[in-house]
Amino acid sequence: MADRKIRRYGVTLVEIVIITAISSMVLTMAMLIMTRTTRHFKKGTDMVNIQRLMDSIVERIRTDVRSLKRIVPQECNATSFSFFAIRDGTEKKIRYTYDADTQTLFRNDENRQSNFHGSRQVQSFLFKPELDSAGNFKFLNVAMQLMSDEKGEGTASTLSIACQFYSTCVEPELRISNLRKNQTRK
Repeated sequence: MADRKIRRYGVTLVEIVIITAISSMVLTMAMLIMTRTTRHFKKGTDMVNIQRLMDSIVERIRTDVRSLKRIVPQECNATSFSFFAIRDGTEKKIRYTYDADTQTLFRNDENRQSNFHGSRQVQSFLFKPELDSAGNFKFLNVAMQLMSDEKGEGTASTLSIACQFYSTCVEPELRISNLRKNQTRK
């Protein structure tokens, strides 16, 4: 009976330690991949949200400035731009104001105020209207930098842009009555 081999059915302590080490390495690698994937997904989502906000601000300013008739020079500076625009056949006052303390851009149209749902996301904003030698509006330069509002690891995503906006209504012969005459002729 001495030739009989003894069969073991258990595992040794060394085998348990090796399995634990391999398992912890696999789990650590999986956690690193998940963390990086989550971080990249957050960055992508942040950029999409910032791009959406920037698009809404640029499109709103573009629409307003296209119908700009005249500016209010005493209310125009680096952080504020005020003008009259033609809306529904009448001139209406529109004012954009950047508040650096709250990092928010405001649009005021006949006592209705909007902040583009971008509170604390506008890191910087600059208005610079260009005038001709007679003091008439030529175009508006705008520079802005937006920052994501999402909380999380790492630095916040930022997006910057500089634009020029032109008016289609600053011609001196353009009058509401002339527009109505032209419409009735057609």
